[in-house]
Amino acid sequence: MTNTRRMRNSFARPVVLAPLTITGCTVLLFLVGSILARGFMAPSNVLMLLALSADLGIAAIGETVVILTGGIDLSIAWNVTAASIIFTGITQGNEGHLWIGVAAGLGVGALAGLANGLGIAKLNISPIVMTLGMNNIMQGLTLIYSQGTPSGSAPASIKEIATGWLGPIPIIVLVWIGLAIVVSACLHATRGGRYLYSVGESPMVSRLTGIDNDFVLIAAYTVSGFCAGLTGILFTGFSSMSFLGMGDQFVLPAIAAVVLGGASIYGGRGSYAGTFVGAFFLTVLTTVLAIVNISIGFRNIIYGLVIIAAVLLYRAYTRERE
Repeated sequence: MTNTRRMRNSFARPVVLAPLTITGCTVLLFLVGSILARGFMAPSNVLMLLALSADLGIAAIGETVVILTGGIDLSIAWNVTAASIIFTGITQGNEGHLWIGVAAGLGVGALAGLANGLGIAKLNISPIVMTLGMNNIMQGLTLIYSQGTPSGSAPASIKEIATGWLGPIPIIVLVWIGLAIVVSACLHATRGGRYLYSVGESPMVSRLTGIDNDFVLIAAYTVSGFCAGLTGILFTGFSSMSFLGMGDQFVLPAIAAVVLGGASIYGGRGSYAGTFVGAFFLTVLTTVLAIVNISIGFRNIIYGLVIIAAVLLYRAYTRERE
């Protein structure tokens, strides 16, 4: 019993320590930013950085869910782009077509996620191979639909959600916090959330306990696709229009946010609270790097190194498991 308790504590340690560590690093970045730019630590700037983190944080909801199962979703890029282009293509900036456009954008993302889940669960295709293939399929379908030239713009209501303020707080931050509360509650206080952790920790044990692993995987990837679609719609409000490749910027940072938040890339361990902090940290890091004129190429290198370092640290924390 003592060994079991000790093992559980070793599993939980990175999930707790990682968000605390990243929070400390975020504070350090704010100190550096305040030296480089006046007013960097002002409340209004902090809220603005939270607003800039929101789209990444929402995309990372889906990535968190699939990583908890031991998988990964590399189709986020063109799921986001496809949802955005279809959304603007249907609405053309017209409020009267808003809900049809929203349904279409979310539906496209969810259907792509469903296809990912079916391929992974029923055909036993590797998550990397399946989602990478789906990313290419979505790219092709989007190019055919748009003929290489996306049209239309975001309706005013979506622009207001993405860029407007409710009193002193950006609306998108309130949306993100609301989603974070719902997702965290679902992961930690529902049977479905427990199933996700169980499948990620040990698929064989979860199957023996009566969990339908295939259903859990299909549901997880469908949620990921839905979140990518939602990200595409909201990001369209921020940019006021859709454009090819707009989702490329979310893939690596979304994975990095999840891993930085203390999730195990092997599944079974993690929390969305950690992902939330990880997404905010990456936005602050990107902003500080932009202030010192670090190119996008070097930023991507840093993201890759951060992911590798986080995985190595997780292994060190959980060495007792072996």
